[in-house]
Amino acid sequence: MKDINTSDIVEISTAHRDLNKANLAKLQESRSEVLMIDLLSELNPLVKYNGSYFNRESFELIDEKIEYEDLRKIDQFKALKKHLDKIIELTSFYEQIILLNVTPGNEHDDFIKGMYELLYNSIGNKLVISADNTNIKDIFNAPIEAYDSIVQQLRKFNSDNYENQLLFDEKLEDDILSVYMNYIEPRHYVYELYKDGHPYKKSHKTDSRYCQFKLDEGGKYRIRVTPDTESVKPRFSQTYEYQPGNISKNGHIAEYAEMPGKTGEWMLLLILAHMNIKGIVGNPYKYPEGFKDLNVYQEEEMTAPYIKREELIELSLSLLEDMPKKELTDFVNQNQQVITQASSGIQNYINFLQQ
Repeated sequence: MKDINTSDIVEISTAHRDLNKANLAKLQESRSEVLMIDLLSELNPLVKYNGSYFNRESFELIDEKIEYEDLRKIDQFKALKKHLDKIIELTSFYEQIILLNVTPGNEHDDFIKGMYELLYNSIGNKLVISADNTNIKDIFNAPIEAYDSIVQQLRKFNSDNYENQLLFDEKLEDDILSVYMNYIEPRHYVYELYKDGHPYKKSHKTDSRYCQFKLDEGGKYRIRVTPDTESVKPRFSQTYEYQPGNISKNGHIAEYAEMPGKTGEWMLLLILAHMNIKGIVGNPYKYPEGFKDLNVYQEEEMTAPYIKREELIELSLSLLEDMPKKELTDFVNQNQQVITQASSGIQNYINFLQQ
């Protein structure tokens, strides 16, 4: 420890355990029945030294100058994949593996999601908890309330009546609504999709803990799960509103759109007519009373996902091509003045679609 140049006792002990590879031994000695995996710590910069991997901060605290190799995120992912069998071997010693599905909400989302998928597809005795961090700017400096849903789920996993509860992880991602049953023991289920309050689709009786439904029409959807035992009551998921063409951001439907320039205003009107948009990202001083009865927010105010102006054209063209001719004609007639501000190419294409 004398070689670690810091007076902070936490930094000293963390670096010492890291450099001496003591964490694994401590973990193996714990004899716990449950292992919980949170992948956000994988965002720490790693280095490779003498065939092993360490936190870069640990080496930076050593007085002696040591040559090491900085690891890129893609190399870190490949290393995890290469040693995945060792990780799975470790998880086999536990009755339950709790996977926390949390992304940082930044450029490393794909990296974390990739590692999560590797573990999700390789671990059988897993329970899954997803956390919604849509409105959190910095996941590493989040208020304790942000983890309330995770804490509540963990309490249910550890409750005396765990077996009599119907616990599942659920999410809507793009046009896929899914549930994953958080119960490891064998059990059969029937999954039923409800649309606007009425039964819509239904699965066969299955022992699969995962079920997904592809949503092909706009509406309000939820899944009803019925187990094959009378001691456990059926349960509904939350209700999700889905509109075809909605852009999904990190698994969440975007409910805000950025204000385009004058030539693109027709796109915003088209999206407002076909999607559940709650607000506009733009200049609130230009629209002090709002735009089309919607509040206008500055970009720095936004914590929720929103459709950026460069994404409007692809989404708008897709909506135009899917519209029945009568609906398209009505839209053009109602917004003729705005459409004349569009480029000549767009105007010609809209005229072509009406033929």
